[in-house]
Amino acid sequence: MNSVRISSSSLAAIALALLTIALLIAFALPARAQTESVLYSFAYGPEGGFPLAGPMLKGTSLYGTASQGGYNANGTVWAVNTITGKETTLYEFQAGDNDGYTPMGGVALYKGSFYGTTCGGPHGTNGGPGMVFKLTKSKKTYVETVLHVFDTADGACPTYVTPVFDKQGNLYGTTSGGGSGNSGTLFKLTPNGTLTILHNFCNYCPGDGQVPQSGVTLDKQGNMYGTTQIGGTYSYGTLYEVTAGGTYKILYNFMGGDDGLYPLAPPVLDKKGNLYGTTENGGAGGYGTVWQFNPKTGQKTILHDFVYQDGQSPWGGALVFDKAGNLYGTTSAGGTVNGSGTIFKLAPDGTLTTLYSFSDSPDGDQPYGSVVFDKQGTIYTTTTHGGATPYGAVIKLTP
Repeated sequence: MNSVRISSSSLAAIALALLTIALLIAFALPARAQTESVLYSFAYGPEGGFPLAGPMLKGTSLYGTASQGGYNANGTVWAVNTITGKETTLYEFQAGDNDGYTPMGGVALYKGSFYGTTCGGPHGTNGGPGMVFKLTKSKKTYVETVLHVFDTADGACPTYVTPVFDKQGNLYGTTSGGGSGNSGTLFKLTPNGTLTILHNFCNYCPGDGQVPQSGVTLDKQGNMYGTTQIGGTYSYGTLYEVTAGGTYKILYNFMGGDDGLYPLAPPVLDKKGNLYGTTENGGAGGYGTVWQFNPKTGQKTILHDFVYQDGQSPWGGALVFDKAGNLYGTTSAGGTVNGSGTIFKLAPDGTLTTLYSFSDSPDGDQPYGSVVFDKQGTIYTTTTHGGATPYGAVIKLTP
């Protein structure tokens, strides 16, 4: 038998090559250093089921809505303790002539009370196209006040809308239907309950946006920014601005294809005034995009094209910045496990890291909303399905 003698220099070269291959493989794999756990699984009982919006964090409690379940399956407002995982049902919507049903957006906390919207109800005189509500704690329970009932003429069905407030306590949001243009409205609700329509989106007005599915973002000057799912020059959605003085204008018309189409979530602002958001579809990979828009130059830039393995179809949840300038969000599908969605991080240099790929039950499935962080960097979100039951879950991702 012939023997082969390998020199020490050759062995070193082989070792270096193997190390290089190992590093390439390691960098090609999605990051899963985080520990994911299902903090709470909805059971479609009094606590509700199928949460569509991401949670709000206050102290050690998460707050949110469930679009169904609760009393006669009308939906609920809930709280979940981040330490114990205990759920408390704050309110069960009653529907009927005096209450709404199907809350699809999240809740906002303002001066100790929770505010939100429902897509349906009440059933009374105005026909039930949705409402704005307030929940105030009274002893051990929460009491609901209906602030405004939509009547189709001023809007119908606030969809993935979490209200926002200005310094004067005025509340802002959108409806996805109704209004004089029959394609949704942008509204302002004063503290005394007076509703003003700031813009009627129009399905027969050339170039206007249609069907705003989520709310708006306010800057420090009182200007508002939002998106419409469809409409605009190319019918693939728009990015719009309403100035503090009330002037409405379209900043950008999505063109479809590689440019992206169907923006669902509201944009977010960085410190320089640039806007960031997502599209549900399109991009070079065909599965949605993360984009940036510079209002000063009018330049739109694609920061990331989803390719299914790192996520598909970011939905109605707005992106969230951390202190280092990284963006975080969710996709409702795709990923490396079971196509059940992802949590991702996008660095300022454009590097996307898949922090977690969902795998359906008993894990979560289909995260539609935003994420929130606590001071330790733990990430929380909700999934519309999955968990220990099929009815959705509250998710905790520990760094």
